[in-house]
Amino acid sequence: MAQALESSRVLLRSWQESDLEPWIALNLDPENLKYFPRVYSAEESRASFLRIRDLLNENSLGLWAAEEKSFGAFMGFVGLMHHDIPGISFMPCHEIGWRLDKKYWGKGYATEAAKVVLAYGLTELKIEEIFSFTAKGNLPSINVMKKIGLHERPELAFEHPRIPDESPVKSHVVYST
Repeated sequence: MAQALESSRVLLRSWQESDLEPWIALNLDPENLKYFPRVYSAEESRASFLRIRDLLNENSLGLWAAEEKSFGAFMGFVGLMHHDIPGISFMPCHEIGWRLDKKYWGKGYATEAAKVVLAYGLTELKIEEIFSFTAKGNLPSINVMKKIGLHERPELAFEHPRIPDESPVKSHVVYST
């Protein structure tokens, strides 16, 4: 089971039943998912909630529920995942990622929590290289990648094979430690 992590303003913890409804709402909001191919239905979000929760409970890494410490609100997730998408040159890999509700954007929460997760992955889990990737237009996430010390890897940029060709979020940039 992954341990809880924290920064000055963010508690990264196991998922709780009370996180389900805000998780569904986050994934139904087109603005929250503007750098994704589509929004996710309540059923898809419920299924992902169970997968994410169970994976984190069974492993030393995963996607932690991010809670704003001062008022205890669920914000989304920040975490480390093992990825292996066939045909992508740098995979399998460990990826650091985040998804926060839009009301928490632009306040430094993702950067603050991602720094803690990155340090945990590098020092506690002894992961040699950690990647992060996103749609090339996702400048807010790219800025977080830079702020946590990741470096652009233009030679690894790719067209995401699980995203339709006509989608504006198909082209991805890659950063790593």
